[in-house]
Amino acid sequence: MRNWAGFLVLAACGGAARGSDAQGVTICPAGSMLDPDKHECVAMDVAKPVATDATDTPRVLPPPPSATLGVDVRCTFQKGWVALLPASEYPKDDEFLMQALIGLTKEPSFWNGLPEYQSLKPYAAQTCTDASPARLVAQGPGDYFLVAGQEDTFSLRGKYDKNGVRRKMTLATSTSVTLGERDLTFTWDCISCPWIVFRGERGRDLAPFVVLANRRGRGRRGRDVHVVPHVPVEGGRVALRVVEIEREETHLESLVLRVNGRELSRSPALRLGPHTEATLSYDVPGVRGGFVDVEVEATGYYDLL
Repeated sequence: MRNWAGFLVLAACGGAARGSDAQGVTICPAGSMLDPDKHECVAMDVAKPVATDATDTPRVLPPPPSATLGVDVRCTFQKGWVALLPASEYPKDDEFLMQALIGLTKEPSFWNGLPEYQSLKPYAAQTCTDASPARLVAQGPGDYFLVAGQEDTFSLRGKYDKNGVRRKMTLATSTSVTLGERDLTFTWDCISCPWIVFRGERGRDLAPFVVLANRRGRGRRGRDVHVVPHVPVEGGRVALRVVEIEREETHLESLVLRVNGRELSRSPALRLGPHTEATLSYDVPGVRGGFVDVEVEATGYYDLL
C-alpha cells in the first residue's frame, strides 16, 4: 500500500519491534507472526484508522444539498466511479483526487482519518454502470467539476493512461450524462497505491506519501526512496505502523530507515494481506528526543487479490 491498487501505510507510534536479535533469530513486528516456511513475518492485526489531532477544529461541512438539482450519470464502461465537486472545492493538486473520492466510499476508516481530505467527504464517489446510473446531487446552481475514473486499468495496460474524465459544467437545472470508453481521455495517475504516513507532533500524522506505486506483481519488484523531514523521536526511537487497507497482498521485503546517512536496523521481510497491520520500531543512535529527517527505503511489490 501517489491504480488506487494497494495502500501501504506507515504511521509512527509507540511500541518496539526489531528485525532480529543478536543470535540472528527473526523477531517479528508487533501484530505479526513468523511464517517458518517462507522466513517472513505475516501481519495478523486488523488495520486501525490513521489517528488525527484531536485538538483540530472540525471543518464546517456544506449544508445538505438540494434534492432537486443534480446530474444522473450512466457509465457504459466497466468499474466506473463518478463524483460531482463544486468548482470552489476542486483542489489545486488533483494527483490523488480520484483515489481519495473513491477511497472515501470504499475505505472510509482510512480516508476519513486524513485531515487534508475532510473537505471532500460530502462528494465521495459513487459506482456508475450502464444498468445503474449514479445520481450526483448538487449543492445549488453554479459551476461544478464532473469527475470519473475507471478502476483496474493499470492491470490491463501496465500503466495509468486515459482512465478518467474531468469535465467542468455549469448547473442551473438537473441533467443527464452518459460516459463511455471514448470519454476516458483524462489520466488519473493513481486510482490505487500504497501509502506511508509518519506520526507527527501531538499525535497528528505527517503528510502521507506513496511507496511501491506501480509495482504490481513480482516482475515489477523494486525499491523506492523518500525523504521525510521533521520526524519526532521519543525515547531514542522512531516507530512505524505498517498497514495494508486495499484488497491486495503487499510483500515488503525490507524497510530501511536512514538518519544523517546512517542506516538504522533493517526490518524483517513482512507480508501484509488486506486490512492487516504490524508495528516496527527503530533505534536512533545518539538522539533521545527532538526531530530528525528520515530517509525511507522500501523494497518489494504487491499482488491484487
